[in-house]
Amino acid sequence: MNAMTAGQTCIDCHKGIAHSDLRGRADEEYLEALEAPNPKFVREVPQKYLDSLAKIEAIEAEEAEAKKTAEKAARDAVQAQIASAVDAARAEEQAKAAGQATEADAGDAVGANVDWASVSGADLTLFYPGQASFEWVQNGKTHGGARPLTKGGDQCTTCHAAELETIGNKIVGGAGGKDGELEPTPIPGKPGIINATVQAAHDGENVYFRLQWADNPHAPAPFVDGGKMDPDNQVKVAMMITGTGIEMGEQVGCWATCHADNTYMPADPGADAIASAAEIAAQLQATDTITKYLAESRTDIEIKGRRAPQGGWDKLKSAEELDAYLNDGTFMDLMRVYADGSATNGYLLERRVQNEGEIAASANLSAGMWTVVFSRPLAGGVGDVPLEAGKTYTVGFAIHDDFAAARFHHVTLNTTMALDNGEAQINVVGQ
Repeated sequence: MNAMTAGQTCIDCHKGIAHSDLRGRADEEYLEALEAPNPKFVREVPQKYLDSLAKIEAIEAEEAEAKKTAEKAARDAVQAQIASAVDAARAEEQAKAAGQATEADAGDAVGANVDWASVSGADLTLFYPGQASFEWVQNGKTHGGARPLTKGGDQCTTCHAAELETIGNKIVGGAGGKDGELEPTPIPGKPGIINATVQAAHDGENVYFRLQWADNPHAPAPFVDGGKMDPDNQVKVAMMITGTGIEMGEQVGCWATCHADNTYMPADPGADAIASAAEIAAQLQATDTITKYLAESRTDIEIKGRRAPQGGWDKLKSAEELDAYLNDGTFMDLMRVYADGSATNGYLLERRVQNEGEIAASANLSAGMWTVVFSRPLAGGVGDVPLEAGKTYTVGFAIHDDFAAARFHHVTLNTTMALDNGEAQINVVGQ
């Protein structure tokens, strides 16, 4: 739709798809000129096209609803199995030591006042992104959808919502991107996607989230001694809520924090380069690696990688500018839950910051199903995006499955969330 109104053609994004890829042989200036809109190609979208599109969308909506009903029935069956296993475990534990709290009891504490059975779940497909950074997706030489994203205002989901399984499976196997550059160190047996369900509720004071997904068999990482990148945490769950004033924040969600110079990424500067920029390293509290950050916190971000390595970890803005961003709400609200049920609250701006924000959580593996519950006040505090009725938020979820760390996680694309609004993908239901 953007192409037709802006004056572009299919070939602008898909050049080389029928024969050999042009992007590997053309320089950046030529590609930019070739992909630029041409006013001669602007045309009105025919009404028949719009009508047929609406018809197809209605059919797809019916199919999606039928699929959702079937999946809910399957989840209910699994929940019944989990409940049975928990009851059995509780009875056995009480028999051994009367009055001693079981693991299941501890897990029930967070969100115990929520009637989860009455809260509709949203299905999430978390896929494996490899080394596809914020710079990578904006570079037309590596990502054919760069112009629709940066110039047309398309969201990631505009093109990719229905193909996450294909993308995840290609990348995790080492075939993603041009010549497989998106995953140079594949982990044999690692799944390309994780299918999860998220439920959300609020009681007027606090918001509660519950994620559930099936446990996966262990797939050892061949480049780590023992095969476990984070042996203390079989899983970690993260949720980001997009703040205000973030470049393409509503289009890309948490992708705005993922840069080519982060840990295990292609432009990771390494410990020596970080140490040589001692003042900046001290401000970032960085020694060996650079955490995720927002482009707004830097004076410059190299997208193409022609003048310098991609990213901008060492182009830090002043402390006064960073404080102003934090006060204005220009940050990513970040909540993290670990396998033992501990949790941290914080935000992302110039680096990943863990603050004293209130958060409670639990994490349990029962009957082959992980259940992670966490909550925080709706209003929040410093570094929290306040959640209010009448507003729609862009959020993202990440699961570090199977003792994974850093970029070896599964993530969602941009996802909408709102309080008591059935139009949002995640409806935070009041109880």
